[in-house]
Amino acid sequence: MASLPPAAIRRPLSYLLVAVGGLLTLGLSPLLVPGLYLLDLVTGHFRGRTVRYWLLACAVVWTEIIGLIGAVLASLWFFSGRRNPTGWMAANYRLEAWWGRRHYRNLRGLAGITIELENPEILNGRPTILVARHSSHIDAVIPLLFVDHVGRRAFYTLKQDLQWAPAMDLVGNRTYNVWIDRAPRPGSPQFQKVEQLADRMTETDTCVIFPEGTFRTPERHADSVRRLSRTRPDLAEQAERLRYVLPPRPAGTLALLRGAPEADVVVLANYGVEGRSSIKEILATITEKRVVVVRGTRYPRSLLPNDDHGLATWLLERWTEMDDWIHDQLTTEPNRAQPPEPTDHQKPTGDIPDE
Repeated sequence: MASLPPAAIRRPLSYLLVAVGGLLTLGLSPLLVPGLYLLDLVTGHFRGRTVRYWLLACAVVWTEIIGLIGAVLASLWFFSGRRNPTGWMAANYRLEAWWGRRHYRNLRGLAGITIELENPEILNGRPTILVARHSSHIDAVIPLLFVDHVGRRAFYTLKQDLQWAPAMDLVGNRTYNVWIDRAPRPGSPQFQKVEQLADRMTETDTCVIFPEGTFRTPERHADSVRRLSRTRPDLAEQAERLRYVLPPRPAGTLALLRGAPEADVVVLANYGVEGRSSIKEILATITEKRVVVVRGTRYPRSLLPNDDHGLATWLLERWTEMDDWIHDQLTTEPNRAQPPEPTDHQKPTGDIPDE
């Protein structure tokens, strides 16, 4: 993977691109929106498929612009953190939460996506490590919504190329996050940064990681199974049976666990993003309403294995349970099956509410 350009090059370029996008959307929308809506009527897309494409693009661009303006104003007010450092950090976390909520509202209003957070209160109490499914651009924002719902701060491990989004770049480099390569090698110095990130957590913080690393495709699933055949052949057969998720890469999660040895683990599963992984798929289904159900299961740290080998096995077992839950949701009427019950030595703390 090519390295990301330094901030001195990347930021002026991304700011210029988003500014041009903002001007274009403002200037062209009064002409394009009526024309695109008429085109939709003529072509039989009565729910406004083409006009939704344009409005969603406008919403994404202006979310970045407003977030960027907010970040600049915060810098001026707090003198980039030199005045009231605590208030400065809190302001940036509020901006980060606003950014996540705003992108969700864009999806809800224009792409028919409704996200149901079943039990975010499961995060309350001790510091937590949130390991989340990541199978779509849609579910990338789910952990932030889940954490924000109960007023906690999210410490993220993020793909470094996401810094091309100017608001995410500016605010995400002020809050506590680690930017990583898509597939860092075991032993990479990045994992030391991940450990240090977890070590920063207080009682009201949650570290977030997507152990799959990317979206599932048949090719990626096959590659993951081949990799496991070389490194953990005892897990390869189990990983091959996964139908909806990729086998988790454990290295980042293990680094978080080393950095926060007292933290519990919350596994965050979701159902409803199937068929909407890529931007192309989201656009193709933009007029179809979809509910994404999100549920967390908490595992006390005292009941987790103590060694890396056992933890990697444990993590794959949780992903297997998640895969089975998604399958049940797809095949059961009504379409809301309960996830599998953990075994006695894996019982989560906190109840999962009934439907």
